[in-house]
Amino acid sequence: MKYVKVSSLFFVLILLMSNAVYAAPQDGNAKHAFDNKIVKRVNVDNMYNHIYNLSEVIGPRGAGTEGELQTVDYLVDQFESYGYDNVEVQEFTFTSGGEEITSYNVSAVKEPMQNHNTDQQVMVGSHHDSVPWGQGANDDASGTAAVLELARVFANTPTDTAIKFVAFGAEEYGLWGSRKYAEAMPAEEAERTVAMFQMDMVGSKDAGDLVMFTADGQKNTVTDLGAAAGSRVSELVPYSQLGRSDHVPFHNLGIPAALFIHTPLEPWYHTEDDIIEHISKDKLKDVADTVGSAVYQITRKDTPALERSAVAPVPVDYYYEEPEL
Repeated sequence: MKYVKVSSLFFVLILLMSNAVYAAPQDGNAKHAFDNKIVKRVNVDNMYNHIYNLSEVIGPRGAGTEGELQTVDYLVDQFESYGYDNVEVQEFTFTSGGEEITSYNVSAVKEPMQNHNTDQQVMVGSHHDSVPWGQGANDDASGTAAVLELARVFANTPTDTAIKFVAFGAEEYGLWGSRKYAEAMPAEEAERTVAMFQMDMVGSKDAGDLVMFTADGQKNTVTDLGAAAGSRVSELVPYSQLGRSDHVPFHNLGIPAALFIHTPLEPWYHTEDDIIEHISKDKLKDVADTVGSAVYQITRKDTPALERSAVAPVPVDYYYEEPEL
């Protein structure tokens, strides 16, 4: 969405007359200074290389397979290379088709500054597994690549709020990784978690536009932040209703959560043709910029702490879109 530039005085008059908060006029190049601290550092080639390593070098990453074990090692190595010394691997088991399967969640936490700590937490997630028969370049090496790149960008970025980056296992078997993770969260941690951003299938050039899905079809803190960020760094993002991804278990805990995904889905969804040749660098960058800017808006130290389900600091008028998958 594009806006016409106005003079500073006229802009102030508009604010006073409307008694509303404007979402940052954009011409495609001008961005808020605080957004630039994220957007200018997001490197789409890094994300593309992660997708290549996950989908081409490792290949299929079905839960409980050798491919998943290689993926876990890759995620741990990447997080540690960014300087995270608190990388955790959560092992869990589930039963599918009468078989007990072991899978893993991998997480790393960006700690807040010691002297500026809201005692709150924001989660940024994806699922690292693929369907057993496919390379899963878009589903969901793309989301995992965005999580890794944002973890790299935020690693040395001062914040007053903890940011937890999580790659869930066994999503394709029924959200087992996120369900097990949510079940294991201490009540205190769930209480101080004010937002959960989930990225799933965010890179296909053959999919539609970016949409934010909530489990109940209602706006929340995450969609408010995502819409505001999109209007500043890319375009306004609509919201809609959908379960079927790893935002749902956190919604069930009362945590504001939303899934970021392009719809309608690409024709390669859950097929052997979900390969890197169908990945769009432009879409990868757009989603990472939007989610990264939204996260930074509330975690940088000069913004107030959020109460759960509070309205975002910079509200915009965004709309509901009927789900189209």
